Amino acid sequence: MSDTDIYDVIVIGGGIAGLSAALYTSRQGLRTLVVSIDIGGQLSYASVIENYPGIESVSGLNLVLKIQKQATSFGAEIVIDEVTSLSRENGLFVVRTRKGSTYRAIAVIAACGKAPKRLGLVNEDSLIGKGVSYCVTCDAPLYRGKEVALVSFGEKGIESLEILSSLASKVYYIVSNNNDSSIQIAKQLPNVVIYPGYQVKGLVGYDHIKEAVIGNREGNEARLKVDGIFVELGFEISAHFLKDFVDFNDKGEVIADAFGKTKTEGLFVAGDIVDIPYKQAVIAAASGVISALSAINYVYRYKGMEKSITSDWKKNLKIPKRSLRL
Repeated sequence: MSDTDIYDVIVIGGGIAGLSAALYTSRQGLRTLVVSIDIGGQLSYASVIENYPGIESVSGLNLVLKIQKQATSFGAEIVIDEVTSLSRENGLFVVRTRKGSTYRAIAVIAACGKAPKRLGLVNEDSLIGKGVSYCVTCDAPLYRGKEVALVSFGEKGIESLEILSSLASKVYYIVSNNNDSSIQIAKQLPNVVIYPGYQVKGLVGYDHIKEAVIGNREGNEARLKVDGIFVELGFEISAHFLKDFVDFNDKGEVIADAFGKTKTEGLFVAGDIVDIPYKQAVIAAASGVISALSAINYVYRYKGMEKSITSDWKKNLKIPKRSLRL
């Protein structure tokens, strides 16, 4: 294994905490990889944010995408995948994913917040990335001209329908509540077929999804032939892969100090997964930055470098000097 196979920092999570962390580590020249099942996390459900300092009004997703653009401009790499395990070998962290990839890093920042809720079906895990997606904004372009299903509700359902209906040839909208607010909007989209009061009962397919089996409380059932199914049902805490490296409180949050450090050296946490008060976007971003600065100093020490940072005010861009007119 060569040094080119090793990242300085792996960030787990593509929400505002994780991408803020990646912005800081990559800006300091550290080779940074972000692994996340989606981009935006819980903020992708926020249609309008009006209390983020310096920005009058922005959607949650657009705010995160702005930070993503900053991070990638400094060299951060992003992979859409799900982390399934974390281990440590020869002083390095080893991250393994649902798609079978393995990544190694000196430091890890877990900013996975809450993971997308799943359908809870037997073969669901085996079809992730094979037609099953939890991120419309990430994967919708892959289904241009194809038939897909969407399982969602409310404002997120409306947003997802607007994206999918503009790309897919047909969208089957499966919404469990007969009176959900998104149904009226869905009726206005010509290529959307609505199944109100239905839930997904099964998925058919091996190497790729072929059908979604749906049913309602009255016993009615339908089999929908689809190329993909998008599940947008909100989020829940999912940090099982950290259990051997961190301590949890009674709420399932990771216990960390003020610097984002866990009980495991080199492993830092940020965002809503941490036992910090006031779950707000600006606080999650700040948490990501704190953990990033801590991870940067850890990587420096690991490499035997004497320097350390406590702030990040340096200028990486050359700004031309302007003449002063008195």
